Amino acid sequence: MKKINLYLLAVVLTITFLLGYNWKYGNETFVFFGLAENKETEIRLESPVIIDAVNVSAGSKVAKGDVILEATRSSLELATSDLNHEVAALKSQYKIWESSLKGSIQSLKAQKTARQSEIQSQIDQLESKMSINESLAQGLESITPARGENVRSPGRIRIEGLKKEMDLVVKPLEAEIRKLEQELYGSKNPLKIQIEKLENELGYVHQQEENLIIYAPSDGVIGSIFCKVGEQLPSFTTLITFYEENPTQVKSYVLESLLLNISMGDSIIVQSGVQLNTNCVGAVIGMGSRIVEIPERLRKNPDFKTYGREIQIAIPSNNTFLQKEKVILKRKEEKG
Repeated sequence: MKKINLYLLAVVLTITFLLGYNWKYGNETFVFFGLAENKETEIRLESPVIIDAVNVSAGSKVAKGDVILEATRSSLELATSDLNHEVAALKSQYKIWESSLKGSIQSLKAQKTARQSEIQSQIDQLESKMSINESLAQGLESITPARGENVRSPGRIRIEGLKKEMDLVVKPLEAEIRKLEQELYGSKNPLKIQIEKLENELGYVHQQEENLIIYAPSDGVIGSIFCKVGEQLPSFTTLITFYEENPTQVKSYVLESLLLNISMGDSIIVQSGVQLNTNCVGAVIGMGSRIVEIPERLRKNPDFKTYGREIQIAIPSNNTFLQKEKVILKRKEEKG
């Protein structure tokens, strides 16, 4: 009898504890399951290509920036050759035109210098004679009446005439030189414009060629490889699948009866089902638009079909979860 009473007491205490625990925490948390998943990237090219090199194998780890695949496009090689030929031909024409124009400028400058020197020489000779005459005249000032201040000597008049002549000769030459220099160094030359246009096209082609060298977008793992060296592939064919090294999201399902307990942006505690000390905090970033059957692996009781809404949870990449690892999810309600 005493043993029975002790047994009943233990049962009552256990039920009381469970009821109290449920009353305290049942409204604050609920637990469900999910699968940790790596973000998968399908690497494709938007044009038909020939595979030149595949530098990785399925399952190999790569670092961000590693070259994982190289390809070529025959049309780009042909375009590069044609554009290089056109640019070279136009540059040759431009050099001939430039050389001719520079020759004209040099000739005009030589003419300008020669005429300036010729006229300046005459001015210098006249000024020298006038200087001598003025020196002689100073000695005769006592016996020769002084000329009026406004009377100009023939030599001075001749010098002024020569200076005007220099302006009339030099200024047109200078104007022609400026015109040719503006033409030479200006940006509106038809040949120069055409060369720049073709060089821009060539740069675009080179950029497309560079895009045929595929680099690892981040540290991660190569998934599947769907191409081989020498193979010709059409546009947008999946060449390689790439996974980030650690899972970055969790796929889960919320039971119909719990749909009102979760919404976009909610914080979710994600805990490993095997490594109990491994956990992190994620956030709900996506919710399905329909009710579906929950996969057997994610049911609390695998033997009974249950239905719910799919959700996606983003988690930090610095975690140690395994790809497709089953994790425990729970969200704690904020207390008022």
